[in-house]
Amino acid sequence: MFWRAIKEINAAYPADYSQLDEMKRVVKENCLAADYSSRDIHALQLVVEEVATNIIRHSYKYEKGKIALKLVIYKNKLVLSLTDFGRSFQPDFAGSIDLKRLIETGRKGGLGFYMVQKIMDSVEYISTPSKNEMRMVKRLKPEPERIGTFGRMMPLRVKFSVSTFIILAAIIGVSYYFINHQTTQQVYTNLNDKVVALGTTIADQTAGYILNSRSDVEFDELIVSYLRANPELKLIVITDTNSIVLAHSQDIRNIRKSFEPPESMTSSAIVTEDKPLKHSADLNYMSMPVKAGQNRLGTVHVTFSTAAVAEQLLNARVAIVRLTMVLLLFGMLGIYLLSNYFVDPIARITRRVKRFTSGESESELPLEGAEEFFEISRAFNQMITRINRDRKIAIEQEGVAKEIEVASQIQKALLPKKLPLLPGLELDAYYKSASKVGGDLYDVMEVGDKKYCLVIADVSGKGVPASMVMSMLRTVLRIYSQGQSSAKKVLLKTNAYLKDNIPPGIFITVFVILYESDKKVMTAVSAGHNPMLYRNGKSGLIERINPGGMPLGMPGKSEDDFARSLKEVKLEIGRGDTFLLYTDGVTETSDSEGVQFGIDRLLETFDGVTMSLNGNSVSKLSSKIIRKLKKYSGDKPFSDDITMLLGRFGSPPKKKTDSKKIILRALAENRA
Repeated sequence: MFWRAIKEINAAYPADYSQLDEMKRVVKENCLAADYSSRDIHALQLVVEEVATNIIRHSYKYEKGKIALKLVIYKNKLVLSLTDFGRSFQPDFAGSIDLKRLIETGRKGGLGFYMVQKIMDSVEYISTPSKNEMRMVKRLKPEPERIGTFGRMMPLRVKFSVSTFIILAAIIGVSYYFINHQTTQQVYTNLNDKVVALGTTIADQTAGYILNSRSDVEFDELIVSYLRANPELKLIVITDTNSIVLAHSQDIRNIRKSFEPPESMTSSAIVTEDKPLKHSADLNYMSMPVKAGQNRLGTVHVTFSTAAVAEQLLNARVAIVRLTMVLLLFGMLGIYLLSNYFVDPIARITRRVKRFTSGESESELPLEGAEEFFEISRAFNQMITRINRDRKIAIEQEGVAKEIEVASQIQKALLPKKLPLLPGLELDAYYKSASKVGGDLYDVMEVGDKKYCLVIADVSGKGVPASMVMSMLRTVLRIYSQGQSSAKKVLLKTNAYLKDNIPPGIFITVFVILYESDKKVMTAVSAGHNPMLYRNGKSGLIERINPGGMPLGMPGKSEDDFARSLKEVKLEIGRGDTFLLYTDGVTETSDSEGVQFGIDRLLETFDGVTMSLNGNSVSKLSSKIIRKLKKYSGDKPFSDDITMLLGRFGSPPKKKTDSKKIILRALAENRA
């Protein structure tokens, strides 16, 4: 049965990166045993790795903890659950995953959750005071059944024609159902509105008759005239406030007698203002009050029939069905004839392929037929010459390596060879790509009179695509930053250009500073980038400057969404103030056990180095941070591009502050 679990696995692991491979192995072995496809298994391994990584990174904050893995395998779906006992990812939004909030706040793992939701059919985050559970469901497509003898014997054109006919008939049937339903409702609604209007008109005229004390004959002529003009009306009765009949369209002998509504009417046949007409009864009853101002003078009782409307609808349905059947028959014939256009070239190619596999010496297939079949024949011919092409692969790879080397040289040429001398600001930068070419960028440029723009950015991914986007970003920033007085406006114009000119799936995090040397102020804006570390030269306190904003080029986000998310911060510069801009390669540098360097260690390092900076050059700060990173990672190479941009305004004061208190405050702000 589909709802009965085939297998259930429960396991617990330490919250450590070294356990990721073991979790993926358990998922793979059990899914293989259940005959899952390699594609589904690979996707599930990616999900386990991403969710477990986020639990280690956010729930336990690299502290010791436990991750409980539960895997329930069904015939047509898989339920995967990872439970932790640490902090909630989103304590204010327990029970749901808010991707927009994760992206806007710049938290790592936001795009990982986006990937998880794309892979899994259902994702639910359940947070309680004692534990947090990420519960995911993956529905699996059943393996296609083997085609039986009858299926193999059925010609391809017949299968094509029958399948197309069934799909077309289903579309027409569903369309007919909805159109018929809507039309029927509209017709009965119009009838209801008409009867209500007639009843209201009769009631208005009756009020005048009652006030003028008209005779019984005049009352009778009134209702008879309405019956003759409106065949759907079957009975009209006028009563006074005591339900005494003043006029009766069927039997004048009922005049001056008490009136009772028809007993044969069911509740569904009684129509009121709050209960419109339904087409479940042939005869329907409606009553309208007779009023003169606010005074009620009597009631008009109307019984009307829907039989005529129902008959018209039935005749129309029969005509439509007949016409549809005729069109379907002609459509079936046309589909069968059209299938020859597609099937005949395939049959010819199949026969030639069979002859080739049987050992005939034909070296190539003739290139003929429509474009698609032409491409199939050409692809087969390409397979024949594959051996010769493979011999050239080594030479081509060598050429590609040279091209990548040239791209690397071009990229390095785009980075500042020497940082410019800015009035009142001492700068230093460090850049190291994880591969030949990288996706990080830093730049310093003059954009106006005593105005300078400082940029650090990180393009998603690595390699040639990231480097090409980085080169485009540098050019666009240099163009749009000229003459600007707002860092936010620079990013708004940059995003407006890039969102339609970069490949899908690539996004960019950017931190931009606009420094005005004469006013001693700078404005900062962040598009989803890591926060800037800023040390006040007077108080010695370290702040994490992290304006809100989403990355450039995010899919599905309009320019208005980007503008609303972007926040600009203005800082007044003091003598000795020091700042550090960096990419995530710095904080994500890991040791031999997979534990990342993290923002906390970076804060401690930044504090210790800036405290001992005194009159030394700011370049010593970056050198000490790099030495710290290399010592932490050991012999392990950096897995991501590393870029830093450091600056100090003026000279630092001689006053010393309590380093321990500064670190504790910075760590508290980080956790907050």
